[in-house]
Amino acid sequence: MKSSPIIATAQEFLATVWDGNPPSDDTLLKALDRLVAAYHETPRGDVTDAEIDAPRQDGASLYRQVAERFPHFGYYPVADPTKPLEDALMTADAIDDLADLTLDMREVIWFAEHVSIDDAHFAFRLHHFHWGQHARELSIFLCGRLWG
Repeated sequence: MKSSPIIATAQEFLATVWDGNPPSDDTLLKALDRLVAAYHETPRGDVTDAEIDAPRQDGASLYRQVAERFPHFGYYPVADPTKPLEDALMTADAIDDLADLTLDMREVIWFAEHVSIDDAHFAFRLHHFHWGQHARELSIFLCGRLWG
């Protein structure tokens, strides 16, 4: 597999979430912070000419795995800063956050292993709008658990 500091950060995040015992909130928060910071250092990358899709695990089965591994995670309130104040309150799900982060980082690593490092970097940056929001909201949830 071709690697880079960005791919290593994605691998470290997945190892933190899935290897050994479940991580402490502090350890998970550090892994999320490194993942978010890596976005700013990621080369733009490029995609191959072929239409190649990474295989993806069924979301429902992954959700169940995350729920089993993190039984104290669940729903938490978040605010949408783009909405008027009276409409800003929403509900997020820490289990869904970890499931979606896992899916996106596994895809990035798959591209590095099976296609190219450029494709992997491209996927990391492209999907930041999705995984980045999950990471930032989950970080706020963890901060609340740690210091709230």
